[in-house]
Amino acid sequence: MRTLLLKKDYKEAATHLVGQFPDRSHASLTIDSDAKIIAPDGKISAVLLSNAIPPELHKLAFELWKPLDGLVSNRATAVGTLSLPRSLNKDGTPSKRSGVNVHVLEVVEARQGILGFIDRPHRKKTTLTKRCPEMLDANRRLIEIANALYAHNLPHLYAQQRAQLEKAGPSWRLWGTAFSTVYIAKNFRTAYHTDRGNLRGVMTALMPTGHFTGAELVLPRWRIAIAFKPGDLLLFDPQQLHGNLAFEGERISAAFYCARYIADCSK
Repeated sequence: MRTLLLKKDYKEAATHLVGQFPDRSHASLTIDSDAKIIAPDGKISAVLLSNAIPPELHKLAFELWKPLDGLVSNRATAVGTLSLPRSLNKDGTPSKRSGVNVHVLEVVEARQGILGFIDRPHRKKTTLTKRCPEMLDANRRLIEIANALYAHNLPHLYAQQRAQLEKAGPSWRLWGTAFSTVYIAKNFRTAYHTDRGNLRGVMTALMPTGHFTGAELVLPRWRIAIAFKPGDLLLFDPQQLHGNLAFEGERISAAFYCARYIADCSK
């Protein structure tokens, strides 16, 4: 595995891109093979592991997750819109519920789902997990492999994440891993955003699957694009601004992570 030492920080320029869709001009370097990316301050920004997930596992995941039909109603920034009233009340006034407006949702093809456990506001197993348990249970080996790759490649950060989950107790963890939750995005090209619901200071494991071309993940602060494909696993800090380039075909991505307030679930 090569180590890429970043020398320049484009944080100020990247800040102005929030909510905009990535463009190839936002990246000076594309990474498509095993690499550890180190920021100028010495912190690990991302680790790309090529062909780390067995084909039979990511292909099975794709088939299991294809029926996802959840609207991306709570992902306004990632959809590339302002957070707006979702609909109108019967009297014509804007709804108090904000997010992706219903008129935007009518033309957005992206779908999403959450498996495992959520920490706010009800701290419980997700509705999708209860309704379609096979979407999680049949992917146990996949999730455990992602967990093992995280532990092997970033043991210090893994230990921090595992410690938070242990505070919550075993009932909030996915089979003893350092993950509590899996976010699944289907055919979702995201605008630049950060992931607010993830535990701070650790990593998310991101895995694409399907039949597609494109969809490179762009980190504008470092002006790099990560061209990961089915079978690859990306460990990265989701508090970095990130978004996807356009793609063709069918694409599902899964983010294995620890929910931000999971440690409070034991209280």
